[in-house]
Amino acid sequence: MIKAKPEKIAVLFPSMIDFLLSVNETPYAAVSGGPKNKEFSWYLKDRMTNTVNLGWLVNSTNLEAVVDAQPDLIVASDAFAKVYEQLSKIAPTVIIKSAETKDGVKDWRQTFIKTAEIVGKEDEAKQVIAAYEQKAKDAREKIAKAIGNETVMFLRVTAKELRYYGAKNFDVLYNDLGLHKPAHFPDNSATFQPLSLEVLPEINPDHIFLLTESPEKLAEIQKTPLWNKLTAVQKNQVYPVNYDLWFQGFGPIANNLIIDEAVEKLTK
Repeated sequence: MIKAKPEKIAVLFPSMIDFLLSVNETPYAAVSGGPKNKEFSWYLKDRMTNTVNLGWLVNSTNLEAVVDAQPDLIVASDAFAKVYEQLSKIAPTVIIKSAETKDGVKDWRQTFIKTAEIVGKEDEAKQVIAAYEQKAKDAREKIAKAIGNETVMFLRVTAKELRYYGAKNFDVLYNDLGLHKPAHFPDNSATFQPLSLEVLPEINPDHIFLLTESPEKLAEIQKTPLWNKLTAVQKNQVYPVNYDLWFQGFGPIANNLIIDEAVEKLTK
């Protein structure tokens, strides 16, 4: 717990912006929505009209933007551990390691509470989580009624490969919403499992949430018989998703929106 409540908090990771906004604390300065996005994440930026934009700093050692902002506290993820000493020379710095469940799933709830403690709002964070749990329960029931035991896959298409994501990154899908896991479901030892196109028919999910990093690669895949024979493709149950929300999003605001989208797509 910080002794005096900071007034000018610089936040260096997108999910932590979500955490602070969720307890009605607006960062004084914050990173942009992603490596290819110069603006704040679209679902957060309306609440950040007076926030200083630091640009994308993850995996960067250029901290001039943070120096220029002159914060009185810096909040960062463990991705910034390597530059902790540099950050600490700018302002007091708190590194918050992303919590994990005993099963190795990224635990946004505990990470959220740890972040809220910095501004003395852990009780508010617990109330936000309770409201979220009720929303997730209602959504889970709606989806179960609509699709029963049908399986749902999260697939990412990059320029080099297909990536199959499991519960480690998508607890919101497989635990909160209770979606049924397809075959060859990745364990929690890594954030994703590289996948060859040839294996997709063995998985053959009923629904696919699809994140496309390379439209060219996707267009190439979509021309193949293997892709076009998939149940999700034949039933028009492939749902393109947004990078900022579905991949960078991690927190109450993001997960509430993901739930809304999942309900919309899976119960139509």
